[in-house]
Amino acid sequence: MTERKVTWLELFFDLIFVTAVASTTHLLLSVDNHPDKTAAYFGEYLLMVTPMFWAWVGQTMFFNRFGEKIKWPELYMLSQMFFLILMTASFDLTFSNTYYTFLIGYLGIRFITVIQYFVISKQLTGNAQKVALLLGSVFLLGVLTTATSVFFEGFARYLVMYLGIAVDIILPLFLAKTLRKVPVDFPHLAERFGLFVIITFGESIVAITTILVGHTLDLYTICYTLLGFLIICTLWASYFYSFEKIVDHHKVTHGQFLIYGHFFIIVSVMLLAVNLHLLFEGHLQRDVLLLLLFSSVAVFFISKQFVFAAHKKAEVSFSFWKDALLLLLLVGLFFVNLYINLPLFVSFVSIWICALVDLGLQFGTSRSVRM
Repeated sequence: MTERKVTWLELFFDLIFVTAVASTTHLLLSVDNHPDKTAAYFGEYLLMVTPMFWAWVGQTMFFNRFGEKIKWPELYMLSQMFFLILMTASFDLTFSNTYYTFLIGYLGIRFITVIQYFVISKQLTGNAQKVALLLGSVFLLGVLTTATSVFFEGFARYLVMYLGIAVDIILPLFLAKTLRKVPVDFPHLAERFGLFVIITFGESIVAITTILVGHTLDLYTICYTLLGFLIICTLWASYFYSFEKIVDHHKVTHGQFLIYGHFFIIVSVMLLAVNLHLLFEGHLQRDVLLLLLFSSVAVFFISKQFVFAAHKKAEVSFSFWKDALLLLLLVGLFFVNLYINLPLFVSFVSIWICALVDLGLQFGTSRSVRM
């Protein structure tokens, strides 16, 4: 079986999501001007990131299973890109201002995905046809539920809108047995998610670069940026080393562990980028930002290990106790930094030490496949 390559169309599609990731990160940075609304802004941030991620996942999963069979994929994906531009432009922490355009953007993307499933089902037979019709029907239910939010006002409107998105996200979990009959092209799908992770790490680099702008001769700022860069590089190395050495790229799977695990990986990296910037500005409560910083790294560690353990090579074995000790080290360092008034550099060094330990664990885990 020849290895399937990511197409230029898929890469162009991802380009729009670079803008979407940057837009959501920029919005969250505006919490610096409203310290009293920190919790609310982080909550709204997750409400924007989730449909953005799911819009990308929906089209990526369709294209992975059926993209080589459908005619004129450009017609569908380029149309989705326009709706994504509209959706991205509607990201606003005062959501009532842009509700309608956000809704149109999201529904446009998802409805085009639904159309593709029903169109391709006419060309398929057997289990493939069954899966295409099933996913098309489930996603149509989610789209229609989200669309009915226009008939409500106030809090009920957003509750119904996100109920529809939740239907979209959660129902496929109950279809694992059926979806396994038409497995994903795992090497292609893993590469697609790897590219999305690269996008989020890239946004982290942008976040620390903006810190340095206008302060290139300030030693403190340079050292702060360097530490942030070392943290990002070490986490990146840990992810992609595991990706290359530990993951079985020939695994037959429905892809759901990869999908849902990567949601937490991607969100944690995006939150890390924001926290690096906000901690430097120093306008928000330090305790809250330290909690978010250490929590985002903890979520990254846990979700990464979950994804790679679910798709590991047969000869690879993970040590639960080593991973647990790493998390205990991270938690311990968090409390040390929280209750002792230490310089911010100490917090960064603490995170970097944990990242280095994690990278070392990945080297140890992959020893059996390197020998």
